[in-house]
Amino acid sequence: MRIKACSGLAGVLLLCGLVMASEPRGGAAMKAKTLFQTNSDYDPRIAIAVDGVIVHLHGASDDRLGQAIDSWKEHGFLVGRMFFADSDATNEYWTGKWDGTPRPDEVERDARGEVVMCVGIRPYMLPTEGWTRYLQEMAAKSIKTGAEAVFPEEPLAHVFTGYEEKFRTLWERRYGRPWQPESSSPEARFLTAQLKNELYLELERELGRTVREQAREAGREVPFIFPVHSLYSNIASQLVAPLGTSLGIEEIDGYIGQVWTGPIRWAEANYDSPDKSFFASAFALYDYFVQLVRGSSRRMWLLTDPVEDDLNHAWSEFEEWYRHCVVAEMLFPQTDAYETMPWPDRIFLPGYSTGGSTPAPERFRIITLSAVQVQQEVPAQGEWQGAEAERPTEGVGVVMSDTLMWHRHAPPVLQDAYGLLMPLIQEGVPVGACLLERVHERAYLADFKVLVLSYEAIKPLDAAMHVALAEWVRAGGSLIVLGKGDNLNEESLWWVQRGLRDPLVHLLGELGLEDAGEFDQAVGKGRVYRRLTSGRRFADPKVARSEYLPLVDEALRRAGVAAGLRRPGCFRMRRGPFVVAHTIRQPLRLAGPLVDVFDPEFPVLESVELKPGESGLYREVSELVASAMARKRPTILHVTHRLLSDSYADGVSRAVIRGPAETPAVVRLHTAGRQPRTVQAADHEGKQLQVETRRDGASLLIRFPNVPAGANLTIHWQ
Repeated sequence: MRIKACSGLAGVLLLCGLVMASEPRGGAAMKAKTLFQTNSDYDPRIAIAVDGVIVHLHGASDDRLGQAIDSWKEHGFLVGRMFFADSDATNEYWTGKWDGTPRPDEVERDARGEVVMCVGIRPYMLPTEGWTRYLQEMAAKSIKTGAEAVFPEEPLAHVFTGYEEKFRTLWERRYGRPWQPESSSPEARFLTAQLKNELYLELERELGRTVREQAREAGREVPFIFPVHSLYSNIASQLVAPLGTSLGIEEIDGYIGQVWTGPIRWAEANYDSPDKSFFASAFALYDYFVQLVRGSSRRMWLLTDPVEDDLNHAWSEFEEWYRHCVVAEMLFPQTDAYETMPWPDRIFLPGYSTGGSTPAPERFRIITLSAVQVQQEVPAQGEWQGAEAERPTEGVGVVMSDTLMWHRHAPPVLQDAYGLLMPLIQEGVPVGACLLERVHERAYLADFKVLVLSYEAIKPLDAAMHVALAEWVRAGGSLIVLGKGDNLNEESLWWVQRGLRDPLVHLLGELGLEDAGEFDQAVGKGRVYRRLTSGRRFADPKVARSEYLPLVDEALRRAGVAAGLRRPGCFRMRRGPFVVAHTIRQPLRLAGPLVDVFDPEFPVLESVELKPGESGLYREVSELVASAMARKRPTILHVTHRLLSDSYADGVSRAVIRGPAETPAVVRLHTAGRQPRTVQAADHEGKQLQVETRRDGASLLIRFPNVPAGANLTIHWQ
């Protein structure tokens, strides 16, 4: 699927990564800018013209898997293979169908001894050596049947399990003492989660080695990519997974940051504050994944799901949430790769219960394709908009760690984490998670001017993390240390082995300070602010505005940010031709001309006013319009996915647009003051398609049936 961009709008598109010059480790699949996943063979109705398709067929036979992979390859797609890393979807392994040995002691069991099932049909698995071998076989078969990337999905486990006999044995082997149920103490909970994390780390390493070896034997480069859930949604669901801790696995080439409506709402529901929003929760989830790979050689595809697994919602709800999700992810210019949706089937095909029934309303399908066009085109760059005083302060981080998932949290369980993030996001401050697992990277840490740290809900994995933090403070950073800690007293923890009360004592010692009440203290060129207040209290907006935000402001000024904490009350960013915006408490006016990406008719607007709580995504078209008028050359302003070429010569405009069958292609075109003589569209075989046109002032709206192989739009001008 090599695409040659022509002049006009298509000439400046960041088209599929397949035409990029550089070749990162992992081969062509690593350059795919957009993906989607499906368990279906090629179907023209879901043939969204992304760069790559992920076939999700857990436990499929070689013939079945090869058939599915080939069906998409035959139509020009890169194809990867996904399977579950956490659950036995075919019930083949644990029942003994795989090798004749039943393993009922290797499925996750709760305190009652009940098997923990996903959607009532597949058990969650303990990542044992046997389960790992089973998945290694699946990974090897993926490569042999032609997969160009391998995606072991969701390496995660529940923290409330561990009652299965096999886990008890592993627990005793790991800690050298009798097993303790996770419910018996905070320490037992921590140790249970730590072991589950270690087991999945080993599973990831072994799978990565298998993929490398099999790819080498096949003479191909096959990337090893992990689709993972967010830190915060995992806590809301009592899950543990290697996220930051997986960074030490050399074989991992990239991740899919699995964010969608469900996890966003789960996380929001586990935070008690009158000042919260769906958008702010989405921002936090996407931010974590951006921080996971920022500045590294690994690639991150951010997932956007137009719908979710909970079917008890209307299409209008899905549309609102989808708008917030797309806008939130677009506010991170560090990332420009996306899984556009996980299951186009439940949007574009009949027979599903999503939103009441499927396919989705035509309006919704057009909006989705419009957003996918933006995802395909948006560059890896961006800058905040507005006057200098209206742009938010960057460089504020809240220290996070995988150990957040290992703690037993008092309800609401995200009060600790969100209590430090949400007050800033709700002021329009792009606060970022600072991963403890990455603090040894100087370049990564250098982007932060202020760090907020609380050990009430996370713990450092080793003392070296404190050495790196202390070095950062001495170089000029401001560190805000909050809370009293929860004093986990477990003999295997490194600070206990050093005879320390808690890890905070060690951190302050590295800084030359004592943990003696509240203080502000210069350390080298930086400063440490010690407060005993728990971050949970900042869920109260009054407390956040009177204590937390002023403290961050002071810390920024001491770190050399003269303007302190600028709080615009909105997010407004320009990424290439796109304006991305969300406003929180005040209306936000945007100057045009702008094309509304989320309006299925793509109107050209002279200005836009977003109401508080609204999100918007627009294509700024002033340069396109000015060029069109100056050259008397009609120009396409925006289309549904995917514009492959756009040219004009000798009074004729030509464009090629690909899209899924049975969903209309929509084109908004500036006429440059000219009148169309004929507007025609034809498929790749020359068959004419029915075209609808409507003149709206200086622009023309054109609709015709999508063609997966590409429809040719031809306009002869008077």
